[in-house]
Amino acid sequence: MMKNFYLLLNVALIFLLIICPSFGQERTVKGTITDEMGDPIPGTSVLLKGSSTGTVADFDGGYSIDVPEGGTLVFSFIGFISKEVEVGNQTSINVQLMTQISDLGEVIVVGYGVQRKSDLTGSVSSVGERDIKQVAVASLDQALQGRASGVQVTQASAAPGGGVSIRIRGGNSINASNEPLYVIDGIPIFPNNATYSPGATGGGQSQNALANINPGDIASMEILKDASATAIYGSRGANGVVIITTKRGQAGVTNIDVESYYGIQEVSRTIPLLNAEEFAIVANEARVNRGQPEIFSAEDIAGFRGNSTDWQHEVFRQAPIQNHQITISGGDKKTRYAISGNYFDQQGVILNSGFTRGSLRINVDKTINPRVTVGNSLTISRATNNQQVTDVTRGGVVNAALVFSPTLPVFDENNNYTFDNSAIPGSQQVGNPVQDAMETLNKNVTNRVLGNVYFEWDIVSDLKFRASAGMDYQAGRRDFYAPSTNNRGRNAFGSALVEKKDVFSPVGTLTLNYNKIINRDHNLTLLAGYESQSQMVDFVGAQATNFPTDALGSDNLGLGQIVGTPFSGRSIWRLDSWFGRVNYTMFDKFLFTGTFRADGSSRFGSGNKWGYFPSAAIGYNIGNEPFLKVQSIISTLKVTGSWGLTGNQEIGLYQSLSQLNTERNAFGSVIAIGLAPGRIPNPDLRWEKTNQVNLGLEVGVWEDRVFLEAAAYYKKTQDLLLPLDLPRSSGFSTILQNIGSVENKGIELAINSNNLSGAFSWVTNANITFNRNKILQLGPGESFRLAPDTGDGHLQISNSSILQVGAPVGSFFGMVTDGIYQQGEDVIPGSSSFGSIGPGDIRYVDVNGDGVINNNDRTIIGNPQPKFFYGLTNNLAYKHFDLSIFLQGTYGNDVWNVNSHELYRNDGATNNVRDVLNRWTPENPSNEWPSARTRPFVLSDRHIEDASFLRVRNITLGYQLPVANTGVTWLRSCRIYAQAQNLFTFTNYSGFDPEVNSFGQNPIGIGIDRGTFPMARTFILGVNFGL
Repeated sequence: MMKNFYLLLNVALIFLLIICPSFGQERTVKGTITDEMGDPIPGTSVLLKGSSTGTVADFDGGYSIDVPEGGTLVFSFIGFISKEVEVGNQTSINVQLMTQISDLGEVIVVGYGVQRKSDLTGSVSSVGERDIKQVAVASLDQALQGRASGVQVTQASAAPGGGVSIRIRGGNSINASNEPLYVIDGIPIFPNNATYSPGATGGGQSQNALANINPGDIASMEILKDASATAIYGSRGANGVVIITTKRGQAGVTNIDVESYYGIQEVSRTIPLLNAEEFAIVANEARVNRGQPEIFSAEDIAGFRGNSTDWQHEVFRQAPIQNHQITISGGDKKTRYAISGNYFDQQGVILNSGFTRGSLRINVDKTINPRVTVGNSLTISRATNNQQVTDVTRGGVVNAALVFSPTLPVFDENNNYTFDNSAIPGSQQVGNPVQDAMETLNKNVTNRVLGNVYFEWDIVSDLKFRASAGMDYQAGRRDFYAPSTNNRGRNAFGSALVEKKDVFSPVGTLTLNYNKIINRDHNLTLLAGYESQSQMVDFVGAQATNFPTDALGSDNLGLGQIVGTPFSGRSIWRLDSWFGRVNYTMFDKFLFTGTFRADGSSRFGSGNKWGYFPSAAIGYNIGNEPFLKVQSIISTLKVTGSWGLTGNQEIGLYQSLSQLNTERNAFGSVIAIGLAPGRIPNPDLRWEKTNQVNLGLEVGVWEDRVFLEAAAYYKKTQDLLLPLDLPRSSGFSTILQNIGSVENKGIELAINSNNLSGAFSWVTNANITFNRNKILQLGPGESFRLAPDTGDGHLQISNSSILQVGAPVGSFFGMVTDGIYQQGEDVIPGSSSFGSIGPGDIRYVDVNGDGVINNNDRTIIGNPQPKFFYGLTNNLAYKHFDLSIFLQGTYGNDVWNVNSHELYRNDGATNNVRDVLNRWTPENPSNEWPSARTRPFVLSDRHIEDASFLRVRNITLGYQLPVANTGVTWLRSCRIYAQAQNLFTFTNYSGFDPEVNSFGQNPIGIGIDRGTFPMARTFILGVNFGL
């Protein structure tokens, strides 16, 4: 890395000799440019009057320029009145510009820099501090939901601290990650939401890697969507980039800001199930229909009347949520600081679940001299996540609360937990969900340090050098213990697991930025840089069973009489990159952007370690043409076009290398451990590459009171990393190769409208995105391939999804049904996997027409990807009152309701939805609900449901106290507010919530609900005040 550092310095010196002017009798003038409120104005043009010498203010409004004796500086920015200042003997000039019109000329953070929105050629959406604060969320990625076009945010698990999946302009990959890259204050981080050991032991729900970051520290988030914006990140830009900027201090009086809220959460809806009496009647009928005696007598059924256990009511609860933050910010001309402390606590709506975070952030900027600035960003946090076992189908808490018999109480006559439902013959064995929730320990603790330091040197007025070094360090521990007293741990007589994981990711970045204004009509910005990042992961774990006591839980694995094989591992990868960008603006009308990045990754074979990612974009600001200046309707009109190539390196490590697996064999009483080949190498593996074309349009009317942004895009991802079948003679089943391709194409629309202004104001922000995803190619000669098995235990469904050329990724694959067989109808015979078929049974369609119902009749029965998704915000204000209403939703996507396999089964083994009261009987020949009896689990369109929804995501009513009229000098501002989240959801989905993704960030297993943590409705009271 040092060799590359010196090389870059040499390049900088040569660059310097070429472009630097003669110093002569000059002085360096430095200062800050602000508006009337004291806020910085990034991107302000600073021009030496009567010459072509100029510069542009940085993100903090700072500038530095060399000025000859007798020089005059001209400060100008769109939306402000230009100002001229004679320099004289001054070396420090701070300038305040006055607003000319309401449009302040928004500045956008892009990769390794900032740009005026009017000069932007790429597709970038911005989410500001106000939008982030409007919703009480545990992690910053949740705040993106519904706020930006092209960005689909799915709450994979509604558990506190639960995982989030984000797709920007659709999913590009089948095996690699589809999640965007996050860059926090210049540090790229990796949002891998996987649990330490996913599966039934700890539940399938994912954690959120971004939940350690306090959303209250965020100043803005920019979402880079097209290749012109993302290609500067090369091999990590294919899925989009989210650039996050935290709050920094400004010169002036020290400000103390306090934010606090407290709220109550409750499950937004429950699923209507049979009560004890109804369950007993259905169970008896099912046993009679399969030739068995009834198990509930008439006296039993009469006793159940009014004595039913609502297991959802017992497992779910009202849970508190609270957040408290204090921020101290300020500084002077030389030192600016922002320090914040935060405590966040969200208890879950399921018993014994919750997420707690404490964090400290320190941002400091120090001006050493007129040319040198140093600073840092630092976040230290500790998060504790008490998870429940959900998102599994073999006894997860949510699944058990749905299927457990309502005839059994929570506690028996001795005040002990009812152990399980084995007292009912033929019932599906699941544990008491209340006992499992209260007694099972599943805790994750993560300590995190995320920070960087930087050095900026204004070599001359137009040339800036920046060096930064940062790191992301996470140390996590997971403790799991299922005691011998509950269903989860009884067979093992107590089961414990402890895991520890350290992740260290350092990054170093060097950049040179040259900005030149030539004759006022030409603005040239050049960027060159080098970056190196690596990541080291160490993990170790152990497990044990058969404990003589549950008293110590997972704190002493040595007590376990059966100790499992310890496991540990270490991995490392590295990415070295060179990158550059040129931005050119002519006459404030004609725009050009070109970027190039070369990435060298350790993840690929020796001949394919380097990838090259270019992009180009043009724009035309038609609104700045003289012929449009003479009218007063159209205030902005801009068209853009871009093309670029980006990559995806987020695959498993060492995939290009061979692998040795450990094997154990018994020789008598001795266990021998050896090594055997586990994977065939492929040194030719290379990047997944995404070509993207984007066309953009921006239209503003009436001084941008109504502003429309539209984009049409086409993305094609090639060289997908997929396993290819090998002949058995090779000794291996598959080899990973670059085969296959996927496309995404769509249209994005976003409109911002200032409907009313004055004492009563009303602003509307709306966005909608249409995306179509399609598989173009799989392996050689392949038209389809079946996805791996989905589910576990008694609900494992083989090949529930299919990858088929011409179809979207993740399409559901199963049987088509056509009502219920009635008496006297001809029955199409079926294979044994469908059970016996007769009157009252489900009528499956013979899709291939061969006269037999079997797996060959399976076809695509659903698409988990929406036809469009949208968000709508209305902000209203009257005097000191403000009201915000935020709606979001999707349309046209399907969900596989895995729970329905049991809830629709009506065989007495599990509880059922109340709809089965309309089941088929000879007296009630229903064509919707089959008769009561045992049937095998078959994935059919009966279990695929429309997941379209419209959600009232947030309503906030606030009041700003007129502190200026109170005479209280120590109080700068005070706002109190009430908020309701997830107030209403309009949907046809029969489950808890249609926004579900039990497999988290899995590219294939999307839109699957297998007992996920339910969404909560939240009511909050809060106060913000400044001192």
